[in-house]
Amino acid sequence: MGVEYLYHYTNIESLALILKNQTIRFNSLDRMDDLQEKESADVKNIGQFCFITSWTSESIESIPMWNMYASLTQGVRIRLRKDPFKVYDNDVSELPKTSNLQIGEGSSTSIKSIIPLKELFEKGFFSVQALNLDSLLYEVQYTTDKDKLYPHLLQDNGEQFSIALQNLGKYKNTHWEFQKEWRYILNFIPLDLNTLSYNQFTQMANDIRIGQAKQPFVYYDMVIDDGVFSDMEITLSPRISAGSRTIVETLVSRFNSSAKIIDSTLKNLI
Repeated sequence: MGVEYLYHYTNIESLALILKNQTIRFNSLDRMDDLQEKESADVKNIGQFCFITSWTSESIESIPMWNMYASLTQGVRIRLRKDPFKVYDNDVSELPKTSNLQIGEGSSTSIKSIIPLKELFEKGFFSVQALNLDSLLYEVQYTTDKDKLYPHLLQDNGEQFSIALQNLGKYKNTHWEFQKEWRYILNFIPLDLNTLSYNQFTQMANDIRIGQAKQPFVYYDMVIDDGVFSDMEITLSPRISAGSRTIVETLVSRFNSSAKIIDSTLKNLI
């Protein structure tokens, strides 16, 4: 993809958590400001299993983005290199052996992932992207096509069916085109991998199909790679107060001293 850096507008409270925890928060589509996003044409409540974090590739500051997602007086814009997430090297021998799902069995002594595999077993969820080291990044496409805004996800032949979760979160109504959004997308479903059987998987899938399954959590925090974290750039909002500036400087000094703080190009202009 032809981008090197992405930008995220947010408030100082969220910045504090990003710096302290070295994480980026993913929220589910049913918690977005665009109410269309959580819907599909054929599966009820499906948006709760699709988690995203929203960024933009536009290096030129956006007044609407400052106003909507940060603040002209108490906000920041974070710049990070694309694909910023930590990669884990999992020891296969440390994974539970009670599961019918033997990840990595017979292949190697270790396996790489962007979510610790032990966490999948311990917390009772699964993400197909956990083992995918390719980019999670998608450029949002803006459209008025209802077939894209409300995609058909269910493929049902009577005896077997599949749900194309991967088709969620990639299109938005043209009303949102000013965002010029890029987003990282993860799908999370509730599964106990320690006791996983074909019947359990089928039951979970059927619960999702009929709208009765519940998301495993309301948000998920992905850890930022150390090198990407240290390369962070933080733009202060155009009319930032002296107190808010001090808070940002203190947070950076304590949690990420190599991060760069810069003034807005809109300072003294709005």
